Amino acid sequence: MPLSHRWTEAFVGMSTCGRHMSAHRVMGALARALEGIPAGHTLTAELMTHPGYPSVPPIGGCGEGPDAFSCSWERLHELRVLTAPTLRARLAQDGVQLCALHDLDSKRPGESFPYEAALEPSMEPPPP
Repeated sequence: MPLSHRWTEAFVGMSTCGRHMSAHRVMGALARALEGIPAGHTLTAELMTHPGYPSVPPIGGCGEGPDAFSCSWERLHELRVLTAPTLRARLAQDGVQLCALHDLDSKRPGESFPYEAALEPSMEPPPP
C-alpha cells in the first residue's frame, strides 16, 4: 500500500513566527536549514506561517469562535512581510521557488515549477 503522507525535507518557521518575522529572519532560517546541501541539489522546505487579517469577535477563529491568536495583529504583520517585494526579491536572488504543497505531487526530480505561487487576491494586504 503506498504511503499517503507527504512532507518536505526541511521545516522552517519556529524562529520567524508572528512579530519576530522579517525578511532577514526568514532568509537566515532558510540558510540554516539548507546548510550542507550540495550545490545543484533540489529539495523542498516548508515555511510555517499563519498570515491573514485579525478576526473581529464574535466572527472568526477555528471551531468555537475567535481565540487570541486569530485576533492577533501578528497575522497581519506576517502577511505584510510575506508579500513585501523585499522578501520576494531575496528569495528569487537565492534561487528559491515558491510553490504550494499540492504542486509537489506533480514535480519530478530536477524539474522546476512552471510558476511562482501567488497569494489569492483576497489575501493581498492593503497599501500602507
